[in-house]
Amino acid sequence: MSHQVTRRQFLRGTAAGALGIAAGSLLQPGLVQAEAVAPEEISWDYEADVVVIGSGGAGLPAALKAMEDGASVIVVEAVWDVGGHCAVSGGNLHSGCGTEIQKKYGIEDSADQYYADHTQGETLATRYNDREYVRAVADSMAECYEFCIAKGLIIQDREPERRYYWKEGGTEPESVGRWTFTDAKTEGWSDNDYTGRGSAGIGITRPLERSLRKQGARFLLNYHMDKIYRENNNTGVVTGIMASYTPTILPGETEPLKNLWPEGNIQTTQPTVNIRATKGVIVATGGSIGNERFRTMFDPRLGPEFDGLSGMPFSDQDGSGELAAMAVGASLGTLAAYMQHGGHQITMANRFGCRYGYGGGYTEKSPIWKLVVANGITPDYDSLCVVNMLGERCGNEDKGAGGKYSYDSYEYFNTALSSVLVDPEGDGNAKRYGGPLWAIFDQDAVERNDWEMEQGVVDFDNGYCFKADTLEELAQLVVNKYYEEVKMDPQILVDTISRYNTFVDKGVDEDWGKKTLAHKIARGPFYAAWATPNLHDTYAGLRVNGDMQVVDLQGELIPGLFASGECSGGMRIHGLGRVMTSGYIAGRSAAAVGGTKTAAAEVAQFTGTSENGINGAIQLRIDVQDGMMTKIEVVKHAETESIGDVAFEPLIKQALETQSSKLDVISGATITSNAFMEALAKAMAKAGL
Repeated sequence: MSHQVTRRQFLRGTAAGALGIAAGSLLQPGLVQAEAVAPEEISWDYEADVVVIGSGGAGLPAALKAMEDGASVIVVEAVWDVGGHCAVSGGNLHSGCGTEIQKKYGIEDSADQYYADHTQGETLATRYNDREYVRAVADSMAECYEFCIAKGLIIQDREPERRYYWKEGGTEPESVGRWTFTDAKTEGWSDNDYTGRGSAGIGITRPLERSLRKQGARFLLNYHMDKIYRENNNTGVVTGIMASYTPTILPGETEPLKNLWPEGNIQTTQPTVNIRATKGVIVATGGSIGNERFRTMFDPRLGPEFDGLSGMPFSDQDGSGELAAMAVGASLGTLAAYMQHGGHQITMANRFGCRYGYGGGYTEKSPIWKLVVANGITPDYDSLCVVNMLGERCGNEDKGAGGKYSYDSYEYFNTALSSVLVDPEGDGNAKRYGGPLWAIFDQDAVERNDWEMEQGVVDFDNGYCFKADTLEELAQLVVNKYYEEVKMDPQILVDTISRYNTFVDKGVDEDWGKKTLAHKIARGPFYAAWATPNLHDTYAGLRVNGDMQVVDLQGELIPGLFASGECSGGMRIHGLGRVMTSGYIAGRSAAAVGGTKTAAAEVAQFTGTSENGINGAIQLRIDVQDGMMTKIEVVKHAETESIGDVAFEPLIKQALETQSSKLDVISGATITSNAFMEALAKAMAKAGL
């Protein structure tokens, strides 16, 4: 499968440092590298006002909003069909701020209430959120929700739920019901999904995709975005992207997979293409939790054994959007949220004995079943215990599973993922490991649960499940994938299971406090099934402002570059509400670059603020029409009366005449003049001027 090979090479070979490390030192040739090339030196293959990278929960609303506001759009997608992580998700919209469905069921909510919930300090889920990001999402969430419904999205007619509220022992900050779900069955959307089981998320992506195609959007599928082009040695405007051909060819086949709807597709197979964006590039690539080098910058425990994150093998989170943006100067944001407690980013697998154990998984009806191979068994915690690579129990399995949405679950993960200490020579070279983890159970458990322990249900062929007549033989068979030098000790495993069985007899787990202790593990054959936790959402990404415009390492906006969804940093919240809303905002902002006329307004307004006035902040607002500033207004200042403030009028006149922020300083008001120019430059950057 050519795209899998290409992207796996990417995961192994690339990761730009977050602290200004030279990109070329960590990147393979041709992958996610900076390109400081003048536009006239690039041979452009395609052009649009707005280029959207990624066709998932953020990319689709971004493209739709940009088109509604008058921009032409090309959507670039690395795989063979549209939808990304959203398409294989549970379709949780998780939206509030006063939606129509909330009003129907008498739920009082507002943008301010949502903002208050998601900026409070009482929970880790909200403590580190970027205030500007949350404010922007809160102000546009209800609007985006109704916009997507108007574009064909159908929601289930049921009362929005409040789940796992933090005051009731959960992790969620929602003070009112905001969990709503898409209806994927009404129009048969779930008949054409990627999992073979009718994923609800397809009920979001298919109708939005259909609307885009009807409106004339162009799609470039099977192309992975590798470079972002930016003018003036990466100090100027973003002008476009380079993408490489990444077809999906299944094992044993020769032809690439094809998407459901070809209308609007750009038909090409050339190795690389350059696409010009005359207004802006929107990065909506879905996050970085699938990139081992990237994620271990934030949590070194998350090594290669976390190889089956949610969405895979249909949709990866390879960090390519972040890396490409960082290569042209972008900063990351909300890094404290990258590995917070709460049970979303790291969860116990829903199914054991296979690689892709997150959620409901895939069935043989999936078009990519040859990549999935096996769908695993649903664990029965009364019938098993979980051990580490050495054969030792390493925590309360109940808290890893039943505590999925509680802080207690992290007691298990924090223990299990640091549970192996190996020093075979005893010479001071000890090494600490975590996974993989193995679920140990016996033939009684198989029969009790009607598990079909055969290849295709579990994955014996690829080392995700092992079977033996005795526990000693089982330990000898187990290969700790990715850490093959670490061997399971037969005596340790025998002793672990013997001690576990005494706890079953007593009805008390004296080591870890497990409650599900109904059955011993005693009758062979015995099994060891892959039980390594799954990684899910990405909660940190590119730093953006409230318009979803990317911020560089100096705190300045990068003209023409926007980010949304999980590759944008600013807000830690599970569900598609903030993902879709941030995409909607990014599409609106990108389309407004250059003063694009829309049905709603012919003049676009942008603000800029400098904190360096003589007595504090100076904030300006500019009106932009047809790519020109037509008005500049000082909306806030604390300059000295009759001294600093007299500089504003001549500065405004200069700026409008020159269409520039580089102005002559007004005599006697140097500090005010410099602050004015700084604020103006920020406003102009937002406008793409």
